[in-house]
Order: sequence, then C-alpha cells, then structure tokens
Amino acid sequence: MERDLSIQIHSYPMGNDLIILISGGQAHIGAVAVAFPQMDRIHTETITIPGHREDQLAAEIAEIAASKLNRTVTVLMGIHVDHATKEEIDEIVKNVHDAMNQELERIEAYKKDCF
Repeated sequence: MERDLSIQIHSYPMGNDLIILISGGQAHIGAVAVAFPQMDRIHTETITIPGHREDQLAAEIAEIAASKLNRTVTVLMGIHVDHATKEEIDEIVKNVHDAMNQELERIEAYKKDCF
C-alpha cells in the first residue's frame, strides 16, 4: 500500500511580507525559518522544535521565496510520516519543492493580475 506523501501549502500576505505554511502527513509545527533580503544577499534565521528535522528544508524554501519575491518570508513547516524510508523522505523533499514552485508561480501571476 502506497502512503500519502502529498504536501499542503498555504501562503498569506502580511503587508509586503509573506507567511507560508507547509505540512504533510501528520501536520504540526516542527520548524520556523525567516529569510529576508538585506544588502544584496538573503539572510536566514531558523527555530527548530527539539526532536524535529524540518529546519534545513524550511530555511531552503524561505530563502528561495525571499530571493524570488524580494521580500521577507516566514515558513512554518511540519511534516511527519511514521518510519519514513530514505526514498520517502527524498520524495517528500521533492514534493515540497514542487509545491513551492507552484505557489510562487501562483503568487507571481496574482501580482501581475492585481498590480
């Protein structure tokens, strides 16, 4: 039986900034990453809940979004699949990137339509 490794992503503007919620499997808050442009580079800060491993992926996604959108981005991420194999983890990471790319395309299309 194949397990559900899908990713849910929701974004919310907060003034000029952006909040992105990413979950999958059993949703929770495992890590928070904030990325922001400053002096021609992207700076990132993370907070990880003890026992969770989403921090690197959350930081990577926040940096991608902050760089592409040139704004401060906060990513709250929690993905939990019991006893995930290496292959399942790789698929989850790919699914997060795919979902984020789709979300960035949606945001950019929205900006074009509204501004």
